[in-house]
Amino acid sequence: MSPLTALWHLLNFIAPPLCVAALLVALAKGLVWRQLLAGTPWRRLWAECALLGVLGQIAALLVFGVEGKLPGYAIWLSLLSLPLGWRLLKAG
Repeated sequence: MSPLTALWHLLNFIAPPLCVAALLVALAKGLVWRQLLAGTPWRRLWAECALLGVLGQIAALLVFGVEGKLPGYAIWLSLLSLPLGWRLLKAG
C-alpha cells in the first residue's frame, strides 16, 4: 500500500465521526439547545465530540476487527454524544 493510499484510508476512517460531530453540534447549538449551550464555544464542543467519536471508532475496530458493523456505529455515536450530554446536564 502506498503512503497516499494509506492516508486516504485513514482520512476515510475518521471522516464519519468528524462530520457527525459537526452536524450534532450545529443542530444542538443552532436549533435545539441554543440558550443552554450559549456559553460553550462551537469549536470546543465540536473538538470534544469529534475526539470521543474517533476514539469510539477505534474502539469499535479493536472490538470487532472490522469497520462498518452496526454495533460499532452505536459505540462511536454513544461516545460522540457524551460531551454534549454532559454540558447539557451541567447547564440545566
